[in-house]
Amino acid sequence: MNDLRKDLFEIKKIKSPTKKSKEPSFIQSVFKVLFADIMISFDNVIGVVGAAKGNFGFMIFGLVLSVVLTGALATYLANYIQKHLWIVYIGLGFILLVAIQLVIGGLADLDILSINEQFKKYF
Repeated sequence: MNDLRKDLFEIKKIKSPTKKSKEPSFIQSVFKVLFADIMISFDNVIGVVGAAKGNFGFMIFGLVLSVVLTGALATYLANYIQKHLWIVYIGLGFILLVAIQLVIGGLADLDILSINEQFKKYF
């Protein structure tokens, strides 16, 4: 009884906000999710195609693996990555490596940059 009386006398009034927050509609939420999924898929395709370096077999394997990992194991992988942040840094390293290779390869294709013949296989 004492706790109830204490709670009643110590109630703090909470003012309602003067500005109503606009709740997103269902359609807006669907479009946001679709946009995010398309961007993630596009990112995966660019990464896999860049890493495959024109090898069709690697490209198909990478895309299938990407779809399976993204679709089936997304929640598990997200939780695992949150617990083991070193995986993020290794992934970032691979992404940066592929990006640098693509930029250097593109510059070499445009004859802006020349690459020694023994190193051309990496770009």
